[in-house]
Parts: sequence; structure tokens; C-alpha cells
Amino acid sequence: MKRIDIIANLGASSTLTEDGAEAFMREFLSDRFVLPLPFPFRQLLARRIAKKRKSIYCKNSQKVAINGRSPIFEYTESLAKKVEKLSLRKTYFAYRYGKNNLIDVIEKARIEGATHFCILPMYPQNSMPTTQSMKNVIANIKKFPNEKFDFVESYCDNQLYIQALADSIKAVESDALIASFHSVPLSMKNPYAQECEKTIELLCKKTERKNVLLGWQSKTGKGKWLEPSTESLIRKLTARGIKNIAVICAGFSTDCTETLIEINTDLRNYFYERGGEKFTYIPCLNDSDIHAEILCDELNKIK
Repeated sequence: MKRIDIIANLGASSTLTEDGAEAFMREFLSDRFVLPLPFPFRQLLARRIAKKRKSIYCKNSQKVAINGRSPIFEYTESLAKKVEKLSLRKTYFAYRYGKNNLIDVIEKARIEGATHFCILPMYPQNSMPTTQSMKNVIANIKKFPNEKFDFVESYCDNQLYIQALADSIKAVESDALIASFHSVPLSMKNPYAQECEKTIELLCKKTERKNVLLGWQSKTGKGKWLEPSTESLIRKLTARGIKNIAVICAGFSTDCTETLIEINTDLRNYFYERGGEKFTYIPCLNDSDIHAEILCDELNKIK
């Protein structure tokens, strides 16, 4: 049985244009795991939101682009090469949406003779809009009798991952540290919220820190979502006179507009506007060597 490994990220607009932004957002929001609404309403809402937000999404994407592409593309593809070098197994990169998506990559691997597919979504914590959306793709793909599929659902407590997070904050001096995770509706909180909390619990234990605050970012639309928001934590900290803070986005495997714009730009400015003096954004693990080791470690657990 010929094995191949696949590391899979969310994806991003394939072009830094408004048309590309609209097409990506429409596909993303049409996913029932992202917008759990009846099909006609989901499609209608996806079109409206994509059309309304395409301009700002496009501008933000252009601001954070690396070599004319989304950081997600740059880092994911670089990581795949590093993981392959470490594991000595053929390793593909794939995305949930757009070009080089999971279905296309699996079909390409089949043509090259693969029969054992090991898929690792690049989401440390298991949530419905991310991990479960990818798992659904795999569950519904046509399988042949000689094929085997293995799927990693979470690595929130991987010791290499926790150590990497600990190392990234080791040299940071701040009066408060916020761990900001992507929020989800309360209806989607399990097991995601518990796994985010577990990650921070292990991080606190590893670093012997007691002042790591858990915040939730990127809420969209109405309804009840996981709280408190990262922004509300900033308000409370500045109201208490805290002038020096750091923020780590431990649930994001690679930097993107939600970390580089929403946190490192917008939240930074919000902090300064409220009297803050020093704001430290701690980058994601991106395509670092230790990140490749983490992913390789998880894939090595599959036999």
C-alpha cells in the first residue's frame, strides 16, 4: 500500500483582486459547516456577504501578501516541503477551498499510485467550520476497495506544539498575555472551546504563567458566540491601567488577514487609542522548522 501525507489548510483567494476575493468568500460561506442554514438561504447570504465584503477583503489581502500571494499559500507549501524532508514520505499540500483543494489533490495522488491517504488539517483545535468541514469532504469522497484514509482531528495537546508556543513567548515581557482564538457560534463550541482551553492550560503549565487570558476574535453576524471577545479584554486591561500587552493567536497555524490585520493592526491601534504603550504581536508558527516537526510528529503517529 503506497502512502502519501497531506497537510491541508483553509485556503485563500487565489488572486489579489475583488473578483478573486468574492469567489473565495462565496465558496467558503456556502459551506454548511460554516453557515449552518438551509441551502437556499445559505447560498443567498453567501452571495450577499461576498459581494459586500470583497473590497475590504481584497485590500487586506494585498496588505499582507508575500510574493504576491496569501501568507497561507506561502507557508503551507513551504511546510509541505519541510515535512516531506523530515518524514521521507511524499507530502502534498492542499486547501479546503479553491485551487489545489483536497479532492483535486487526492485524485492527483491516486494517479501517481497512492492508496493510503493520511490527512492532517492544519488546525490544532477541532472545530466544525474547519476540521469537521474537511472531514466531511473525506467522508463523501469516492473510495476504492484497496484504499485507506486516516484523518488527524486535533493536536491541541501535542507536546511539541505546546513547547513551540512556550518558546515563542519566552522572551516577551508584558504585563498581560492574551491568547486569541477564532470565535464560533455557541452551537458549534464542542469540542472546540474545550480544546482551546486545554491548549492554554498546558501552555500555562509549561511556562509557569498565571496571567494568560483567553479571548475570542473574528465574530461575524448575529447570535451568541464564544466570549469574551479579545477586544473586550483590551478594554478591561486598559481600564485597569495596563500599558504593555502581548497577543498570541495559538489556534492559527499560519498568519493571515485575521492575525495580521485584525490583531496586529486593528487591535494594536485600538490598544494605543485607549492609552496603551507597548503592544507585542507574537507571530504564528508559520513555516518554521519546529512547525514542520510538529506536523511530522502527528503524521508519524499514523501507521
